[in-house]
Amino acid sequence: MKKLMVTVALALVAVSASAAIQYEFTQKNSTPAAVEPVTDLTARALIDGDKSRVDFLGGTLYPPGTYVISTDASRRLLFVDPTKQWFTEVDTATVATALGASNIRISNFKSSFETREDRPVIAGHPTEHTRLSMRYDITVVVKSIPLTQHVQTDVDTWATTDYAAHPTSSFLSSLRTGNPDIDRLLDAETLKVKGFPLRQTVTTRTVADLPPSRSELKVPTAKTIVREMWVSSIREMQADPSLFLIPASYRRADVEDVPKSATQTLTFDPPTK
Repeated sequence: MKKLMVTVALALVAVSASAAIQYEFTQKNSTPAAVEPVTDLTARALIDGDKSRVDFLGGTLYPPGTYVISTDASRRLLFVDPTKQWFTEVDTATVATALGASNIRISNFKSSFETREDRPVIAGHPTEHTRLSMRYDITVVVKSIPLTQHVQTDVDTWATTDYAAHPTSSFLSSLRTGNPDIDRLLDAETLKVKGFPLRQTVTTRTVADLPPSRSELKVPTAKTIVREMWVSSIREMQADPSLFLIPASYRRADVEDVPKSATQTLTFDPPTK
């Protein structure tokens, strides 16, 4: 769930203004203990009202040259692979509904929000540094067995108000799963920060309550994941409408034909070795 939300929120920002915004950014996911390999991506995003396009330029998360477009407020995502000349559709409303219907319970939720003193210039724009801290327990029932993780998430954001004429809001601010616990968590993540984020660091620490096991193999119960995002350039421009269209010759990928890259877009999980 977390990987899906973070990636979509990063790529899709609704901008209500006459001119479009184009920015290039880098994202890196890592674990300080090197439990999992570092994954990263470099991309260029183009946002024009309800329309958006993200081109993956490099990195290990998605194949360079592929891209994702969305052309309506419902956030129907179209993953496009030019090398195969096909596309895959992802209905995020359906994903959200399935998430809300799942056996996920969030409890003991606490959050705090503060403004920090540093105001660095990023990509040529002054920013304000804020920190959102959240603490909660998340429980998933698997085969009638409740599995609980204690989660601590700190979100440091450096946002600029230079684009005040472009009211921005995360795609997640309008996403509703129907699960009040999950929706409250999404609201806490997306409604606090004002302005356009130019840098963000999300540090998530989890400690799992594992059921007793007779195995001598020790399974680690604590894990830390760090996601870093930073914008290297940003500007206003007039967008070419054709950039939000799929070429007429491209075909929809059948389920058995879905490329590995498209499957990873559906789940937003890092590639497996």
